[in-house]
Amino acid sequence: MPFLPLLIKISNLLVYAFLLTTNLLTLIYSGLEGHDTYITPHPCVFLVWAVIIFLLGGLVIYQFFNSASETVVDGIHFHFVGISLFSALWVYLWQTDHLILALITVVVISCHISHVYYRLHTKFPAQGINDTLWIHAPFSLYHAWITFLLMLSLFAAFTPEKTDDEDDKQPKVYLKVLVFFALLSLQITASSYIEKFKGDVAGALVIAGALYGIFAAQDDPFIHWTALFFAICTSIHIVKPFVKKYFFGSSAEHAPLLG
Repeated sequence: MPFLPLLIKISNLLVYAFLLTTNLLTLIYSGLEGHDTYITPHPCVFLVWAVIIFLLGGLVIYQFFNSASETVVDGIHFHFVGISLFSALWVYLWQTDHLILALITVVVISCHISHVYYRLHTKFPAQGINDTLWIHAPFSLYHAWITFLLMLSLFAAFTPEKTDDEDDKQPKVYLKVLVFFALLSLQITASSYIEKFKGDVAGALVIAGALYGIFAAQDDPFIHWTALFFAICTSIHIVKPFVKKYFFGSSAEHAPLLG
């Protein structure tokens, strides 16, 4: 095996072990407590991180098969190393209240993931179920998840923290406006997964789950029902390609479930 491909694969394996020990345990057992915003979802939403970690574990094993080598080396390259290291840094900065630095870090992660996501969908389409499950699916889920975390980090950094104080329970009008546009942008992002990226249902499902989680967690009526409205809109986009294919015989928008 040539030196560079081997170096990339070994590096992926090592940073995955680092990601698993520093991020997974922190996010699963501690969650994102301490920065409650007006778009913070129900804690169960954060379990999507466990799914991503599991699929990435499959990636670092599958990368050693010949069928995955070209995609991992040329499509992902060293970006997974950067993604993993910056993800661990983001968790540390978030928990130590360095919210502006955490926001900058999540922007860097988003750039890395967006680059990989775009290359996989345009230059390295899945050649079988293993490619779909262990390469495309984790990055589809991760891309949507980091999009939501970017929005959450923006609110944590620049809006007042949500408290249990009776005087502060109802958010100000400007906060409701910001939440509305945040939820709208998430819904548009989910729709683009379906419409632009040939039916990337995996990414859209993450956004839908986050919207339903916000609906479940937020008690302000405007935020509560707006989140439900956009969650339902997202769900309609998710099922639309299947309805068109199986009920109307259209294959133009056929959606592979795992991206």
